[in-house]
Amino acid sequence: MSTIARSLAQTIARIQYQDLPQEVVHEAKRRVADVIGAGLSGSTGKVGEQIRSFAVRKGGEGKATILGIDQTTTAEYAALANGTMTFHMELDDVHRTSHTHPGVTTIPAALAICEENKLSGKDLLLATILGYEAEIRIGLAVSPSIYTDRTFLAPGTLGIFGATIAASKLLGHNENQIAGAIGTASYIGPIAPFESFRLGAPAKDTIMGWANYSGILASNLTEVGFSGPETSIEGDFGFSPTVSKVFATTRVFNGLGKEFEILNTGIKPYACCRQHHTAVDAILALREKHKIAPKDVEKIVHRTFVVGSRGTEKRPTSIPAAKYSAPYTIAVALTYGRAWRGEYSMEYINKPNLLELASKVKVLADDELEKLYDEKWPSIIEVTMKDKQVYTARCDLPKGEPEHALSDEELKEKFISLATDAIPVECAEEIWNKIFQLDVLDDVTELTALLKTSLLKA
Repeated sequence: MSTIARSLAQTIARIQYQDLPQEVVHEAKRRVADVIGAGLSGSTGKVGEQIRSFAVRKGGEGKATILGIDQTTTAEYAALANGTMTFHMELDDVHRTSHTHPGVTTIPAALAICEENKLSGKDLLLATILGYEAEIRIGLAVSPSIYTDRTFLAPGTLGIFGATIAASKLLGHNENQIAGAIGTASYIGPIAPFESFRLGAPAKDTIMGWANYSGILASNLTEVGFSGPETSIEGDFGFSPTVSKVFATTRVFNGLGKEFEILNTGIKPYACCRQHHTAVDAILALREKHKIAPKDVEKIVHRTFVVGSRGTEKRPTSIPAAKYSAPYTIAVALTYGRAWRGEYSMEYINKPNLLELASKVKVLADDELEKLYDEKWPSIIEVTMKDKQVYTARCDLPKGEPEHALSDEELKEKFISLATDAIPVECAEEIWNKIFQLDVLDDVTELTALLKTSLLKA
């Protein structure tokens, strides 16, 4: 069998836009919309201001758009800024069995390179789809061990592969160059320890932006001869044994070139870590069925898989920490019937009623639920009332997964809600329509031109 880098490179070099099923193209458009919507919203806050300033100062002159301002910079710095602003929102898509966030680590790089080189909408869609393929399939090889046996933030560690492949495809690299770029990416990519994510440290937000930046860098380095080895993924001292204790390289090859993993990604409906979405679904179901009032709750027990049980902080002190806190997220969902952006603000995080309810939530790793991971991400919520009534609900797959997909109408509602943080609704509608016309755009700047003045909200 060929090496992983060679097999991926052969597939990526071979597949052209005309080879893509329309279902796959449509899903790519949906993912572009999802990333741009979150990025526009992320551009309006403090993180957006900080990373844009950094990118403009360090990146200098270039042709790639930074969301939220009229200034442009180089592709790698635009991708760094846009990836950071998008990931900050915790609303980017997830491929659950590879533990990747392929949209936020592929699309900012692809969009920036397309704009820099005046490439077409079809080029953007093709690069996006193939970036998803590489990142997800390498993620499948090392999952779930990268999370369960090691202490990496898997999406941050794996994200470079999506950006690298998108860049290499757009820059017209041949099979040898693509294989070498994968090797380079495996060597220079971020190895993201979980600690910053767990604690919600400010650096946490930059990791997906950095994956975009370093992916473009890996592709550019390969053009001048700095390639990695073909055995970069499965070699004895390669990426897989470095980031995982148990890895199955055969998972890379299943359906390669015939089945597209972008169809197996889930879109988030809640503004928190995806690991807690089944808990949100379960507590919302109990809230609706039993009309539970938070003041009447004595305690809540949340049983879940091991990785999902790590977010136990009951008094988060930052927005990222709140988004990773299962107790806080459960308290928010039960109290307000939602877990959207407004509930993850310092105003809400400091509310005594939420902190009191979060203090009543106990999070437990459940051995039986762990056996279902990572094909399923199950949660069981047990609410004990002060009158000793006990209500229980279970959810195995969260809303937004392919099995419970968001409709185009639901996705548009999410997009408009996010984008209008930065722009008037009529502008958001225009951007949405332009994204779904990408396959007829000869120049992607027809889209990016609409993103430059997003902070000039009427």
